[in-house]
Amino acid sequence: MNAQTTDFIERMGLALESDGLPRIAGRIFGLLLVSEDCRSLDDLAAELGVSKGSVSTNARLLEQRGVLERNSRPSDRRDYYRVPPDLFSQTMAQRLARWQRLHEAIGEARTSLPIRSRKVLDRLEEYEAAYAFMSEVIQEGLARWQDEREHRSAVAGIHR
Repeated sequence: MNAQTTDFIERMGLALESDGLPRIAGRIFGLLLVSEDCRSLDDLAAELGVSKGSVSTNARLLEQRGVLERNSRPSDRRDYYRVPPDLFSQTMAQRLARWQRLHEAIGEARTSLPIRSRKVLDRLEEYEAAYAFMSEVIQEGLARWQDEREHRSAVAGIHR
């Protein structure tokens, strides 16, 4: 692996670490982002110089978050990982689902807790309004991006 690729992988490790994930998860993501094909856990561990157990744990974590997808090959018991073809839309949809759960909890708190403070009620109402607004904007943006993505694919002759 060349120095520029190594540097990129390390920067991805730091970037995902700043989002609360283990640095190795970010390094795995970085390596797979610049890999053309799926990679096995053995390949990832060897390339990154870390244990297979660490790679396995963190690849599953990234899979749960929608950042990686697991694949298999006929007659091969190993798991292979890759970055999903539509990573951005997939991760944004998952992020919106997490926000929705938080929004619902706050809405329930606003209507069911015995809150008398106008300041607290205003805060909760502001959050609900902001969430509703941002959720709508992001969903519209994702729909526009999907249209753009399909247009770009059609122009390039790519079938998704």
